[in-house]
Amino acid sequence: MEKIFEIIKLTAKTGLMFANCDGVYSDREKDFIEGFIAGIEQFGDVDEQLKAEVRDTLNHPYELYPIIGETKAFLDGFNVLEKAVILRSINDFAKKVIMADGTAKEAEKKNYDIWARELGIK
Repeated sequence: MEKIFEIIKLTAKTGLMFANCDGVYSDREKDFIEGFIAGIEQFGDVDEQLKAEVRDTLNHPYELYPIIGETKAFLDGFNVLEKAVILRSINDFAKKVIMADGTAKEAEKKNYDIWARELGIK
């Protein structure tokens, strides 16, 4: 279960990085990410500390290259198929965050291209 929460935290951090990279964290981006985080309440018998750690991701700024590094380090613990599934999930979420405010800003596109290339998505 802890690995699932680590994936959730990494996904949220990645989404927050993209939401903030253009200098504007719109209400629509915020609502989308907070809705994702709120989903942890659906997990029944999960330690409250784990839930609090996931919710706490909303309180920090995240930058592109540290997120890339954290993602690569996290993925090292998985096989090729698992890595692909995790990356696809984070990638889908990132794309939705980027488009949450109705348009992909230039900074978001640039950061996405670097992120995707560094993680072997593009």
